[in-house]
Amino acid sequence: GIVLTLTVGSPNGSDARRTFTKYVLSFGLFGFAGGITNWLAVKMLFDRIPGVYGSGVIPNQFVPIRQAVKNMIMKMFFDRSFIERYLNDRARSVMANMDLGAKLKTAMAEPSFDVLLVDKLTMISATPEGMLVATMAPMFGGVEGMAPMLKPFLGSFGEELLKVMVDRFDVTDIMSVDDILTEVDVLLTSKLELITPAMVKELLEEVVRVHLGWLVVWGNVFGGLIGIASCAVGYGA
Repeated sequence: GIVLTLTVGSPNGSDARRTFTKYVLSFGLFGFAGGITNWLAVKMLFDRIPGVYGSGVIPNQFVPIRQAVKNMIMKMFFDRSFIERYLNDRARSVMANMDLGAKLKTAMAEPSFDVLLVDKLTMISATPEGMLVATMAPMFGGVEGMAPMLKPFLGSFGEELLKVMVDRFDVTDIMSVDDILTEVDVLLTSKLELITPAMVKELLEEVVRVHLGWLVVWGNVFGGLIGIASCAVGYGA
């Protein structure tokens, strides 16, 4: 715009040329001002500039920033109801994939299970609660003959019982979600204490700085448009 003003915008030029160069000069100057201002704002956000008060916002405020990051993580990713629901769903999914019924049948097929079952039936038959076992055992040739007859029933019943237990499983019965959240909070706090201003700056630069370049571009554009509008209304004429 300055070059055009010194050439085609000379006093000897036509009115149309002078008007054209005036608009170009206004667009260029205002666009440059808008772009450089936004660039300086981005620069001041990440870097300290000696003598410029308020520059280096991120390095200067790294403690509140890292605390805000921690609070955001705890709020967004470790909500109590979400963690409880997630742990229950995952636990049920893991137990379902383990096929506990098949594992029970495999364990019951081991010879050691027969020995254990006979021992338990013998112990029960010697108690008042096991009177039915003691009465029925002679019909099968003793407790040893009774055990093989009970195994299919025990296996089928145990498989159905395991399905019910998996469906009704609640992780809060064996662990406290509040304790888990406390441990996560302690972990994040310990990690945040190791984060330096340079690391906070690097983190935010990776996230947003590459996109902040558009502020400079649009600063140029809107600054130029403001320059044209100012020129059109006669400002600086």
